[in-house]
Amino acid sequence: MKVLHMISGGDKGGAKTAVFSLLLALSEEIDITIACFTEGVFYQEVQELPVKSVLFKQRFRNDLSIIGRLSRYIRQNGFDIIHAHGARANFISMMLKLFVKVPVVTTVHSDYKLDFTDKLYKKWVFTLLNAIALRTMDYYIGVSDAFRKMLIDRGFAKDRVFSVHNTVETERALEFVPKGEFLRRFDDSEVSGTRLSSNVLVGIIGRLDYVKGHDIFLRAAAEICKKRDDTMFLIAGEGFEEANLRKLAKSLGIADRVIFTGFVDDIFSFINAIDINVCTSRSESFAYMLHEGALMEKPAVSTNVGGISELIIDGETGTLVPAGDYKALAAAIVRYIEDPALGAAHGKKLRAHATANFSKEKMQRKSIGIYNTVLTNEKKANRVIDIMLSGYYGYTNSGDNALLDAVIKSLRREREDLSILVLSRNPQETMRDYGVFSINRLNFPLVHRYMKRTRLIVYGGGSHMQDITSTRSLVYYTFLIRMAKYMGLRVMLYGNGIGPIIKKRNIAKARGALEICDYVSLRDPESYAFVKDIGVRNPNVTVTVDPVFSLYSEDGSVPDGQVSDPGASTDMPKLADSGYFAVSLRPWQYNEAGFTDKIAEAINYTAEAYGLTPLLIPMETPDINTLKELARKINGAYVLLPRVFRYDEIMSAISRAEFAMCMRLHTLIYAAGMGLPIIGLVYDPKVANFIAYMNEVTKVDTSDLDLPALKGMIDGIMQNPAAARTRIATERDRLRMLSHHDAKAAIRLLEGKDI
Repeated sequence: MKVLHMISGGDKGGAKTAVFSLLLALSEEIDITIACFTEGVFYQEVQELPVKSVLFKQRFRNDLSIIGRLSRYIRQNGFDIIHAHGARANFISMMLKLFVKVPVVTTVHSDYKLDFTDKLYKKWVFTLLNAIALRTMDYYIGVSDAFRKMLIDRGFAKDRVFSVHNTVETERALEFVPKGEFLRRFDDSEVSGTRLSSNVLVGIIGRLDYVKGHDIFLRAAAEICKKRDDTMFLIAGEGFEEANLRKLAKSLGIADRVIFTGFVDDIFSFINAIDINVCTSRSESFAYMLHEGALMEKPAVSTNVGGISELIIDGETGTLVPAGDYKALAAAIVRYIEDPALGAAHGKKLRAHATANFSKEKMQRKSIGIYNTVLTNEKKANRVIDIMLSGYYGYTNSGDNALLDAVIKSLRREREDLSILVLSRNPQETMRDYGVFSINRLNFPLVHRYMKRTRLIVYGGGSHMQDITSTRSLVYYTFLIRMAKYMGLRVMLYGNGIGPIIKKRNIAKARGALEICDYVSLRDPESYAFVKDIGVRNPNVTVTVDPVFSLYSEDGSVPDGQVSDPGASTDMPKLADSGYFAVSLRPWQYNEAGFTDKIAEAINYTAEAYGLTPLLIPMETPDINTLKELARKINGAYVLLPRVFRYDEIMSAISRAEFAMCMRLHTLIYAAGMGLPIIGLVYDPKVANFIAYMNEVTKVDTSDLDLPALKGMIDGIMQNPAAARTRIATERDRLRMLSHHDAKAAIRLLEGKDI
């Protein structure tokens, strides 16, 4: 799993600590990258962590020029999920969703209605933009159960809202300086370090913002100062409210009892120095300062807002008071001042409770569980597509059906959870037979829409780039390759045959498309040589094998078919266990005029000389008429399959034959996979290439068929059938081993890795 986290890059304090903890925990189990948009404190410090980070620097807050680069980065690296943190990341995610259909999860760290309070225009504009962006997100994580409930109450879909508590890092090294040394930082003419050390110190940590309630803290301090002169108050943090808070302290007459420390880098030095930890927030998801205080067993007093009650159990692990009630706050603080033993006991229980319920392991486990749920939901709904498969699918062609099933099964052997979309001429049939999602291959607007949701395009087998039949096929596939690459997707050719390509403009189209592919796997050395001859310099071109070889088990037995319950078709002829030889022809305009007469003569010769019955196999519907014409010229018995059967049924029939004599490439592959000797009737170079790849020489040209040579090949097989089968089986096993390479390569590309 690959997840891209996004955050502004300027975050600090509790937000920074919380996200750092999450990244470190998740990086132990899954592939994590963090993207930032400014070179602030967060970005500077995250580079020191063992987590991959990347900067897409914005010139100003709403600079959208990064969207194009960011969307390409997401596609090229194969991220499964985008995880946003904060308003800026939410806004950028909203824009990204126009270009990249990767599910977006956002963590709601605070009440988004209260995030911007320093200036009126920010309060209205930024709050509104964030609220709009949040409504476009796919899933939500609140950092407390209370925040999950808040989101649901505001109309966010219940089944899309989760909660994951921030962790208490019990293994974290608590680095701090001695209390006296820390307090001497604030030794000036008004307050000496000695005086600070001799008093009870009550502290609060957080940005100086209205929502954090520092004014409530000061009013409570004033109440305490009326009764006690042994208490001092420390405020750690910075923010736009500082001037107002200083004025308030002065007006309350407690300015000499309050220390504004400013931003504190070593927060545990601050916590070590104070005696009581206080949170006065008007709204809070899950105050990180209370987590940090728990690690040092400090007694805590907090307003009862957000998810704080999940950490502070009133009267057991600390004290809760109503939000805004400064008198109740003062009374709770005084209680701990007067009874330090009670404070110590609550501090110990707070650490124990936090350790047991807010561990790194729980956060890690729950977060990954949410990611898995997200991906499962999105894949079931076809909103996330791992691989888009393109080929000559849905045309009732047995060879291409076998190719499709072979590629799907090989890919799913590598990763069972893959979501696969197939471009097909007959989507309903493809979905029914292969258990995958499918759309019409010629509906280009729909193809484009689903490309946005796809991470890898695979051209699964076949001879797509050729113009011997027509230019249409070559134009179609090269156009899809260019469209996919323009959208930033990775593209792979999976066991393809290339050529012949005759027209110069088509050679240029093919060369350009092959150059930009991320990986090109070719099914025979001749295709590789052709690719190099036309000037393709792409280094990621290799020779493997036709994907159909992956269907065979080690013993060469008939593979399971493409449907869940293959059974036997009722119109499949009943065949004896042996006594056949297989013949496959196709209509072809360049066959010599007497082609079927010569093939019929070879068939009649074989039947008379060796007592075998011809088994006539159509691989595509137009083959049937060609085979019927042939059948009328056969002297004796024959078996003609009445239609195009599923590949597994054809393989089962072929397994009863002694050898196969075929024009159709995949009939030859079926036969070779079953360990049968083969003779290629070469109408296209791909047939001759396959015969050569099998280290055989048994082939004749259909445009000028040498009948005596064909009869001689038949005699050579039948006079020593065991030797012929041994040769074929040896080559079959070699190619079967090669057939597993392409699926592994596809998964590496899917994961954003290099081959």
